[in-house]
Amino acid sequence: MEASGCSVSISTLICEEDGADLEADDDSNEDGELFLLLKEQPLSQSDEEYVEKLISKETNFNIASRCCSPSSCDEAPSMLSQDWFVASRIDSIRWILRTRACFGFSYKTAYLAISFFDRFCLRRTIEKEKSWAIQLLSIACLSLAAKIEEERAPLLSEYRIEEHAFRSNAILRMELLVLSTLEWRAIGVTPFDYLSYFVNKFQCRDGSKHSIHEAVGFIFAIIEVISILDYRPSTIAAAAILAASNEGLTKELVESKMATLSLCGSLDKSAEANSEGKEHVYACYNAMNQESKKKHKESRRLDSSDLSENCTSVTHVIDLTDTASFTSTSNKRRRLQLPNIN
Repeated sequence: MEASGCSVSISTLICEEDGADLEADDDSNEDGELFLLLKEQPLSQSDEEYVEKLISKETNFNIASRCCSPSSCDEAPSMLSQDWFVASRIDSIRWILRTRACFGFSYKTAYLAISFFDRFCLRRTIEKEKSWAIQLLSIACLSLAAKIEEERAPLLSEYRIEEHAFRSNAILRMELLVLSTLEWRAIGVTPFDYLSYFVNKFQCRDGSKHSIHEAVGFIFAIIEVISILDYRPSTIAAAAILAASNEGLTKELVESKMATLSLCGSLDKSAEANSEGKEHVYACYNAMNQESKKKHKESRRLDSSDLSENCTSVTHVIDLTDTASFTSTSNKRRRLQLPNIN
């Protein structure tokens, strides 16, 4: 990939580096975000139309990615199924979630970062021996997501990851590679755009705020074991709200709830059969319940108190001179040269 393909001004990628710290209280931030996700009033016709547009947008945005996602393609890139990559991806997701809490980022920012990570890894391979490459990719994905979603993004130098410290120019070059690989399509629909809608539609008995809070947990419980591209954002959102409201729904009950939605047809437009969209919701719902139970057992081990250790343990500095660590997933593997930054 040539540098000329990344002609967009570098200034659009650089965050304001004025040294300001984000010192908001974590609980206050999360309560505020849940409030923003929540719409207490009954849904209007304009709300229905807005959700229809979101579904149309997610269909157009994800169609290329879904056709080559690990669960839908005949022969997924070998890296995605290798044990070392699966473990590295889990580590990256957990780092993203811990760093989200550290900086006070929104849940959507974390989800978007993981989406960038998954989409990138469908198109590029990373050498097993280059563990730092996965870590640099994680930082770049979160940094990009923060620049898109947050009012103020941290300094690039503020991002810390276990064992390595990356120079700002290395992170910036990696951001350019991510954007180029994703064809500069960085803004997409997420499950969080739908949560309030499904809370209203499913008339959750435990309260709207509680249901959304629980749904967020279910969303992040499942993304460690599936690619974000395995399910559409609307499918994940519907499954999460159902999982938050009742853990004992049968397939028939899930399908009956989905059948009551006026946009159910839109959810199924991309399916080969009308029932396939509902089956995806049930499959996702089932997986969420299973993974959530596992997470409860691991919660103490993954406590966020480990953040300081993970953010400050540094053994050496990398400036991304070894660009051969990222290669195309096409049949003819070729060496990538990251664009120069002046």
